Amino acid sequence: MADPQGEYHLDHDRLREFVATVHRTADDHDEVPALLSALRDPFDDLLAADDWLPDLYRNLPPEDYANASDMGGDIAQWLLYRQPGKLSISSLVVPPGVETPVHDHLAWGLVGLYQGTQKETFFRRVDAGDADEGHAELERVEVREAGPGDCYELIPPDGDIHSVTTPSDVPSVSIHVLGADIGCIPRHAFDTEADLVEVFQSGYTNVDCEDVDEHVHTHDEML
Repeated sequence: MADPQGEYHLDHDRLREFVATVHRTADDHDEVPALLSALRDPFDDLLAADDWLPDLYRNLPPEDYANASDMGGDIAQWLLYRQPGKLSISSLVVPPGVETPVHDHLAWGLVGLYQGTQKETFFRRVDAGDADEGHAELERVEVREAGPGDCYELIPPDGDIHSVTTPSDVPSVSIHVLGADIGCIPRHAFDTEADLVEVFQSGYTNVDCEDVDEHVHTHDEML
């Protein structure tokens, strides 16, 4: 498949090659699990390469930078590429000792660690699960630690709700390949102590979101 209306915020041959592989592979697979399995090797190669992600996208923004992300805690979410409404590739930078909100993704994808270490706490929703705002009960499922090159699949609803902490003394950088414009779609943030959920839009550090659907939705279409 050609790259329709592809929007590159990082123009590098290695990233362009990976994006082309994603589209080509999507043409050959009708089911998300098969697509993600077929993308694991190319994604592993992308995580292992150290020549394509500039310093800007593996660090927090400079103090005078107008950070458009709403992840909190000085967390950066840099958009690298997107096909609007279908696919996004971004780098998430979490400073040492900082934890992201507990959040979901509502999209299939691959997430892999590029730099530093992360501790991820995974949850599942155990209430009726039909409220976008108000009461929500989560159950902690497991805690995992990840280092450079480690990656996992997202196939909602399994494993879709988590928080991320950086235990390393350098910022952790994870690469997210997701079947949605993840920074701009409405999704959920959870307060596990108060048993509350609210609609959440993470945004991107380097790109503003415009004209997004106000309703939370699950994006499970192929490319």
